[in-house]
Parts: sequence; structure tokens; C-alpha cells
Amino acid sequence: MLACRFVALIALVSCAEAQTIEALMGVGEGHCSVALGALDGKTFACQVWDHDRGQFDHPAVLEIYRDQRRVTAIKPGEVIAEWHFWNNGEQISVHTANTYRLYDTTTGKQIALAVLAGNASNLPVWAKDRSELEDESVPEGPSYVQQRTLWIAKVLRQIEAIGPGMTRSDLESIMTTEGGISTREQRTYVYKGCPYIKVDAVFAPKGANIEDDVLVSVSRPYLQFSVMD
Repeated sequence: MLACRFVALIALVSCAEAQTIEALMGVGEGHCSVALGALDGKTFACQVWDHDRGQFDHPAVLEIYRDQRRVTAIKPGEVIAEWHFWNNGEQISVHTANTYRLYDTTTGKQIALAVLAGNASNLPVWAKDRSELEDESVPEGPSYVQQRTLWIAKVLRQIEAIGPGMTRSDLESIMTTEGGISTREQRTYVYKGCPYIKVDAVFAPKGANIEDDVLVSVSRPYLQFSVMD
């Protein structure tokens, strides 16, 4: 499964503690422009910043921490474009321009190198970011195209049935709320079967029960990645 192949970014502390990853690493606030933990729960990577605009715009150093100690620093010699943990935090993949390097997170030694030549699908799996791996996991072929076409037609018919005069509860039978800024009178909804299919709805409040609010207008459906609060 994709989730097993690609190391996701994780939150390691509770909201109640409000402890930053920088604090877990034992560094001061602002030392890292990006600070992330691996799935092993003990390995952290810091893209060094130190309030230096040059390092922020052109990151060149990644520091690896365990047990609040820096174990190594990775300096590929070029501006770092993207990076992610690999193999449960034992390695880290660093992308600079068209070059991909895989490093050991304990020694900082480079253990693999790949150069992009043509299609990114030709890269080794450790060099690919999450979006590339997700794209490759989507099945292709005539039967899949037909199924997706029929499913989209079904979704469009359901959304086109939504119109002024319906209540909020009617809308929420097939849609659910999206994150981001909203009010009682206006907010974005996403299709329950796919959070990337959205509509913008405008309501007229009706009494204390928000579910009784009446739909005044609804936009055409559109596609957009999810918005988080």
C-alpha cells in the first residue's frame, strides 16, 4: 500500500501541550524553516533557517536529530527543492534541481543517486514524492475510464438536483462542510464521496436551528484540493 511505501508527516505532541517539533529536537524557535518527524517517532529533520532570508529562499542544509541531539547534517551542495523521509526514518531523500540523492540519517552518507532524464515515473521509488506515488497508484485502462465516467455523471446529477428553497439539511444529505473561513450564511461544501468536488452555498437563516436555514443559491460544482482549518 502507498501508505506503507511512503513515510507520511506526523504530529508527535498533543494540542494541549502545544509543544513544537523544534522543542522536541532541542533547538530554538526559528532555527528551522521546516521541521518534520519520521514515522519512527524519534528521528527529526530540520531545514536550517536561523532567520536568515538567504537560507530561507535558498535552503542548503538539512540537520538530522535524535534524542534532542544533532546526529548529522546533510549538505548536497545545491539548493534543496524537496525532501522526505524514507524507510521509516533510516534514510532521507533530497531533491535538488534534477538530481535526487538518498542519505543515511545516522551517518549523513549518500547511499544512492538518481538524475531525472525525461519522465519522473522512471525515477527510483525512493526519489518520488507522495503526489507522484499517488498518481502511479491510480489504475488505468478502458474499463476504469468507463467506471469513472459513469460515477462522475452520477455525482453531477446529484449536485444538479440541489437548488434554492432546499434546507441546509437537504444539502448535507449528499455534501459535507469544507474547512477554511465560513459563516452561517455562506460556506463551501464538499461531496461526501470525494472531498475535491465542491460547491459554494449561500443560505438565509431561519430561526435558531441552523439545519432549517434555506438555500438561496449554490455555485456550479468545481474541483479543488482540500482546505484545512
